[in-house]
Parts: sequence; structure tokens; C-alpha cells
Amino acid sequence: MKQAQEELTFVGRPFPDAMMDQEKTFSGCNLEMENNVVFQKFLKSNHLTGKRSSLVVFGPENFMYWYGVIAPKEVKVPAGLMKFVLPQTQVARVELPEQSLAFFNQPLNFVLPELIGKVTDAGIQVYENMGDSTTPYILQSLDLDTKKLSQDLYLEDSK
Repeated sequence: MKQAQEELTFVGRPFPDAMMDQEKTFSGCNLEMENNVVFQKFLKSNHLTGKRSSLVVFGPENFMYWYGVIAPKEVKVPAGLMKFVLPQTQVARVELPEQSLAFFNQPLNFVLPELIGKVTDAGIQVYENMGDSTTPYILQSLDLDTKKLSQDLYLEDSK
């Protein structure tokens, strides 16, 4: 479950927590991105059409939700999209088989506590308030070809 993670480049768009709908999902934001011509062109030109990711970046009081894709390190980011570089560190990884894009439309108040529960059940300590961590990230990446989803809870580096 615990493993080293290289630095990653996330390309997509951030959405503030206020954009979460009343079901506690970002499905409208995800749909907006899936219908975004710039994003789709970026996926195609970088051979990433079979990949999608979401990223939650926690702060002390709130969080930011990102929807996009893990891209090559030295990628040119088109106008309308943004880049977020995730640090090299340790992550706690949970893998889920047989997933689809619909996974990203589930309520975060179900998905994230379930992941955090699996991590703490494995004996890995996490912050009660994720925003207090120096690595306040949860990355979820889906391979549409294999239907495998990985959930990475970033841990403070303990080399």
C-alpha cells in the first residue's frame, strides 16, 4: 500500500469547493471538462485519451478540486488549462478494478473517507485535517483501457 511516488505533472482545471453540488459531487465540473475542446485536443495530441485523473488539494479551511490528467513532465500546457506539479514523496495507494469515468462523479464525502479508512486500517497515520499536512493531496487516476483506478493519498516523506 505504501510506496514511493515520483514527481507528477497534473494538467487540467481547478474548481473551488463551492462548485460542489448539493450531492457533494463535482459531476458538473467533470462534464464541463469532458466537453472542453481544449482539454480534448490536449488529450489527443499527448496520447492521453485513455487516462483521467482528479486531484483534491486540501487547505486548512477548504479544498480545491482538480479534474484533468497526469501528463508528461515537460508538456506544453495550452491556454485554458493549468498545471500542478505533485512532489516526489511517499503515497498510500489503493487500487480499484472495474471502474469508469462515473467514479469521478461519486460524492466526495463517501469516496474520500473510504480511502482514508483503508489507509488508517493499514496502520498508516494521516492528519485529522488533511490541510495540516505538507503534502495535502489525494490523487485518483483512471486508466480507461484497463478500467483500473488508483487512489493515492500523499504522505509526508519518510525516506
